[in-house]
Amino acid sequence: MSIVANTFSEVQNVGQLIRDIRKTRGVSVNELAQVTGLACSVISKFERGKTDIQFSSMIKILSAMSLTLEDLCHSAVFDEFLINELVEKAYQFKNDPVMLKNILDEIQQRDMLLRQERVFKLILIMRINTSQLCPIEVNDYFDNLEELLTFDAYLALLAEPFLSRRIGLRIAKAVSRYQGQHPQIMAAVFDAFVDRIV
Repeated sequence: MSIVANTFSEVQNVGQLIRDIRKTRGVSVNELAQVTGLACSVISKFERGKTDIQFSSMIKILSAMSLTLEDLCHSAVFDEFLINELVEKAYQFKNDPVMLKNILDEIQQRDMLLRQERVFKLILIMRINTSQLCPIEVNDYFDNLEELLTFDAYLALLAEPFLSRRIGLRIAKAVSRYQGQHPQIMAAVFDAFVDRIV
């Protein structure tokens, strides 16, 4: 099964979400078009799932509707963000080997894993087996990150007991730059790794 096999249905779901929110807030298509500079027909076709939309146009619509990309990602419109949901769930149940095994089984059903997903899989295996040995691929992943994003933050928290002091220090320094500017999970990473800075 392809990870992005159904992307147009995701676009249709986003269009429907925008339409529902617009109507709930009492905003007309005409008003939204005036604020965004987009044609009424473009907005209408997008909302009805008849056409795709450029990312820059999406940003204009989200901004006009006072929505964030985080709002969009946490809505139920994206089936393809399963891996993000799994990493959040793994963090929530990080001390439950049965739940972690279920998550691992779900990941192993995928046809192909990208690097961050392979690292997630390795971290799950470490947590399930309570292994103290951290695979080189996990250390390399954190060592080569230019920026710590939300998915990476969950991975760092899951891997924290197994990471070397040097990698922990690198993560602590990276996340300290984002204090107050990112989701709450970054504060959890900061708290988990801050003692390594001192």
